[in-house]
Amino acid sequence: MLARLRRVHMSVTGLDSSQEDRAHRRLVARAMDHRLARSMKGEGLKAKALRGAGWTLVGFAAKKPLGLVSTLVLTRLLFPEVFGLMALAGVFMTGLQMFSDIGIRPSIIQNKRGDDPDFLNTAWTIQIIRGFVLWLIACLIAYPVSVVYGEPLLFPILCAIGSTAAIRGFQTTGYATANRKLLLGKLTMVELITHAIAIAVTIAWAWVHPTVWALVGGGVISSLVSVSLGFRVLNTHQHRIRWDQDAARELFRFGKWIFISTAITFLSNSGDKVFLPKILSIVDLSFYALAMALLAIPTSIIKKMATQVLFPVYVQIFHKSGEQKINRVTYKFFTYSIPIYLIPIAFIFLGEPVISLMYDDRYRHAGPALSILAIGGYMTMMRASQNGLLLAAGDSKRAMLASASRIATGLPLGAVLAVPFGLPGFCAGMVVSDSIALLVQRKLARTRIPKLNSAPDQILLAILLLAVAIRAMTV
Repeated sequence: MLARLRRVHMSVTGLDSSQEDRAHRRLVARAMDHRLARSMKGEGLKAKALRGAGWTLVGFAAKKPLGLVSTLVLTRLLFPEVFGLMALAGVFMTGLQMFSDIGIRPSIIQNKRGDDPDFLNTAWTIQIIRGFVLWLIACLIAYPVSVVYGEPLLFPILCAIGSTAAIRGFQTTGYATANRKLLLGKLTMVELITHAIAIAVTIAWAWVHPTVWALVGGGVISSLVSVSLGFRVLNTHQHRIRWDQDAARELFRFGKWIFISTAITFLSNSGDKVFLPKILSIVDLSFYALAMALLAIPTSIIKKMATQVLFPVYVQIFHKSGEQKINRVTYKFFTYSIPIYLIPIAFIFLGEPVISLMYDDRYRHAGPALSILAIGGYMTMMRASQNGLLLAAGDSKRAMLASASRIATGLPLGAVLAVPFGLPGFCAGMVVSDSIALLVQRKLARTRIPKLNSAPDQILLAILLLAVAIRAMTV
């Protein structure tokens, strides 16, 4: 019957079978585009989430190529030791920021007073104080750090980089407000412009004066542009110094576990860069940092989506709908993100050819590191996809415990394996710690959300295990 109707339709329209198939596919595609466009309109949670995801992907699609081009140019202008020095200085600054993080941005997103000017100005005041304290601490530790690592340049570098904390302390709370309301268009554009200007300054500086100060100067300029553009584009209220006792109490109450969690996260995620130069060398650190920078291409997509889209969505679900919609949101995110997981899978097989193609022979040792670290990067992406669940539920203590799990095994295993196997052994130790951290995080999430769907994890882990098995057989 269907075949007869098809023949009748073909005789009426004058189309042969292949033409009709093409016409049918065009109609289906047009209908899907129309449905997607309709879903993205309006002010509902789904529409905001889809628009937010779209802007996040646009930002990534523009930002990562810029960063990749910048790395390619700078690795030809600067020596590997320069990247090692900057990576080490960056680790200490990141550590200072994370050890003093009381979660101002997630507090604004999560708190029901997140639109109250008194609450926002109190958060801004705390942010400014924190920025200057960080700069002071950076200057105080700069000389001892330079002595410990035997690198005199670390002293002025840390003092200069520390100024970025004070500058960013004045950043408008509009960044958090835009994130809270899933208004990510302007936020993405500000970040892109800031990134582009910083890259241009860094490359121009390195071209004229090829030293580590090109990287330092680019970081300072990036902070200045970020603060300036934020007030011009994202400002939502009149900022002023304010101390509301109730607001401060709420910020510190929510932030106390985030403070511990971020401190532990620093040790688990960046402790490797602190100890690697002492275990191996500053040059090995440059190879490790380069591999991690390439791996950041896929991991940063998931982390950005999780922070800017999923976390605010989770918050609204817990505030309005309870936990019923959580599985629906996590499963949809899983289906949309599968292509991104294929990037670290590709690195597992092609780490060495990718490094050889992109960089000169001085950086060849980053290839094996990239192939090994890609396994851990894949599991890091899995963790990131659900990082915001516990925070959205207001359970920052369990979120802290989840972050603590990686530090217990990462550095000890990395240090032990680095002795006989060098940099590849160190990387293998970090991969084992990533797998343990994933298991612990999922266990803690299910104690808070017992009916959390495990099907996405099972599928993703099956893909990873298959890729690792095939790679092992081809070595």
